Amino acid sequence: MNIRKYEAFARAVELGSLSKAAEELGYTQSGISHMMQSLEEEVGFPLLVRTSAGIQPNHEGELLLPVIRQLLNTSESLEQYIAKIKGADTGRIRVAAYTSVATYWLPGIIRDFQKDYPNVEIQIIEMGSGAIEQIMRDRKADLCIYAGGEGREFEWIPLCRDRMLALVPPEHPLARQDCVPLEALLTEKFIMPMPDYDGEVRYILNKLPRWPQILFSACSDYAIINMVTEGLGVSILPELLLKNYGHSAVALPMDPLQERMLGMGVPQLKTASPVTRNFMQYVERYVLQEQGIQ
Repeated sequence: MNIRKYEAFARAVELGSLSKAAEELGYTQSGISHMMQSLEEEVGFPLLVRTSAGIQPNHEGELLLPVIRQLLNTSESLEQYIAKIKGADTGRIRVAAYTSVATYWLPGIIRDFQKDYPNVEIQIIEMGSGAIEQIMRDRKADLCIYAGGEGREFEWIPLCRDRMLALVPPEHPLARQDCVPLEALLTEKFIMPMPDYDGEVRYILNKLPRWPQILFSACSDYAIINMVTEGLGVSILPELLLKNYGHSAVALPMDPLQERMLGMGVPQLKTASPVTRNFMQYVERYVLQEQGIQ
């Protein structure tokens, strides 16, 4: 088995182009075409179809793709183990995370990690809950950091609780209170995160006898903050985001208290690469420091 053929196939599918994959992997056009032909002969059936927009996997190729990605991840883990034995820490980590985590946690974590492992490549993929879970199922990420990983198809490690806060315009009557009763949202115009970004908010609103009037939706937390600041409605956002982003809207706890559990997940801890497990230790250490726990 030539692992490079499988790597070329997976990258060509991701890029939608044999020529782009060849350029990225250092092959000639004829060389990568020969590799794909050899791979199809090896498995015994075609894997790719060519369209006006580029190349894409056929049905059989789609079936094999998750297994091929798992094979490539295993191969990369093997290379990292060998490098570690030789005294070199190299490799790549793909981290899928919420925008708030990517913005306010990961820079500090990566700063500390890079001091000790300067040769490790780190890719950050920002997305919502549903997309994070899908990318973990497809083995396109080595690690995820988000909320709601309990009971999913990967191993979950809780990190810390993060309060969900009601966000109201600065001149709103609720802004003068110490907290916002959950039922008070029923009579307010509400700005909702877009689907796939609304998991925690949807969970909170489902506790009400009915939902408030949804006037606007936005997938950007920062757009929601600015819309609330302009008096267009109220919303619910996590404290991790609100305490780090300057704004004049008023963020208040709700009654009863609403929280989300942030954590990290890996497909399987025992098969995670050495560099991924090292990075996870830095994540845990950073979060403990942020919580004031040494």
